[in-house]
Amino acid sequence: MRPVVRYAGPIGLGALALAALVVVAATFYAWHAQRSLIGTLRGTPVVPERSAPALLLVDQNGRRVPLIDPNASATFLFFGYAHCKDTCPLALARLAQAYRSLPATSGVRVEMVTVDPARDDPASLRRFVGRFDPHFIGLTSSKATLAPLWAEFEIVVDARSHDVVHGDGIYLIDRSRHVLGIYPPDVAPADLAHDARIAVR
Repeated sequence: MRPVVRYAGPIGLGALALAALVVVAATFYAWHAQRSLIGTLRGTPVVPERSAPALLLVDQNGRRVPLIDPNASATFLFFGYAHCKDTCPLALARLAQAYRSLPATSGVRVEMVTVDPARDDPASLRRFVGRFDPHFIGLTSSKATLAPLWAEFEIVVDARSHDVVHGDGIYLIDRSRHVLGIYPPDVAPADLAHDARIAVR
């Protein structure tokens, strides 16, 4: 018995074409909206575009939590360490000013990932980030877990000296984990707050 071969008729082909068109249009709209959003930021756009990796780290209370909380509307991500005496306090102070200028309902989050896991246990991170704002999150893990994350964000860590040398950019990440912009540690808090309001729209 010969197999029955069925061909899609005009209606079936039209439906497939329409579905494909909808997918293409939605993709283009999302891309265009993302580019328009980036164009309004005061920070430096991250090129090429990238997304924050999905990782489980340890917070300042000893709990395993995701890097970039999925419930946050936007996240400022900074890489630093508790014994830092200059750049890290400066960046976190600017972030604290920006954070407090936002509505409590904004859903914006600030996370600092350590670049000194040998010394930054949860208690050290809790004391350090708590100096700036009790809502700030300090994150740590093993060096083996953190090293690929540092590399992903082009953070070069040189721990041969007592003071750890590392990259000092502040990153803005949206709810879809897209890295939108980067800021220097001495950024104006108003610029951070401005961009956070755009990212949560």
